[in-house]
Amino acid sequence: MPIGVIGAGLVAQAVHLPLLQRHAERFRLASLAEPDAAVRGPVAARHAIASAHADHRALLESGGVEAVLVCSPNATHAQIVVDALEAGVHVLVEKPLCVTPEEGEWIVAARDRARRVVQVAYMKRFDPAVEALLDELPATWEPVHIASATFDPGLREAFGLPAAGAATSVGDAFLGALIHDVNLVNAVLARCGASVERVADAFGDGSRVGATLALTGGARWTAVWLALPGAGTFREHIALYGPDGVRELEFPAPYALHEPTRYRHLRAGGDGAVATTRTSWHEAYERQLLHFHSAITGATPCRTPAEEGLADVRLLTELLAVCGAGVAA
Repeated sequence: MPIGVIGAGLVAQAVHLPLLQRHAERFRLASLAEPDAAVRGPVAARHAIASAHADHRALLESGGVEAVLVCSPNATHAQIVVDALEAGVHVLVEKPLCVTPEEGEWIVAARDRARRVVQVAYMKRFDPAVEALLDELPATWEPVHIASATFDPGLREAFGLPAAGAATSVGDAFLGALIHDVNLVNAVLARCGASVERVADAFGDGSRVGATLALTGGARWTAVWLALPGAGTFREHIALYGPDGVRELEFPAPYALHEPTRYRHLRAGGDGAVATTRTSWHEAYERQLLHFHSAITGATPCRTPAEEGLADVRLLTELLAVCGAGVAA
């Protein structure tokens, strides 16, 4: 399947382009779109991409692709996705799907008209550790409390890219960082028939963002993202506290391929505490890419469709409104 890549930044160079080449039996890297000529030429040459363009419209107009992978800045996602759909092309788009609910509704409507796949790149949903948690979670499970925390020391310098600055905008922190927690917890809530009732509190100052959300049944969900250069390593942790004990997920740095994700369930047993631990070495990004191919070919329904991306952006937009910030372009 010929595929084009739109945007040649960190995630494209570190993850997506190598994986597309690894799976040449399913994908052929046909085109690249990148506005920075100093990046576009070397990346195209490194990955033997014959057709390179300065923008996504030129890539789509040149034809020759059945799918695109969108890795451009967040604020550009909606227009690129809709343009690709109108060109009859399937889309795998990095999170967030878009930056406003209205853009998400626009994408869903375009997807329905085009009858093409739009998959949001929530790679953690394809991690076997996450799949194990969701599969083992009872349908009648009632959360007592949910907590999610991400400690991010910054990764750009590790890939030879300039630093993003001392502080991230509040909007980018919500949409670019907390969105993974939001999608995972929303999947948990959907599995057990629970939902978010209201946002009790939210805060953000660029180096830290977070929120407390009231769930059905009186439970609470606390979520926080912290920019901590002194932490030394990225870690994301989600804990589900319920009547059957505590379920924990711990994720490594997203660009450190083949580092393990750990899922642990702590509960009471006949002789006291029992802990079950599962360690997954299967690469979530790779499984996500293979799922995209299966969804396009009709072998399986899309696991992370545009509707999920829209629901997550709606919630994050509400959090931004509560903490008094606007979405940064």
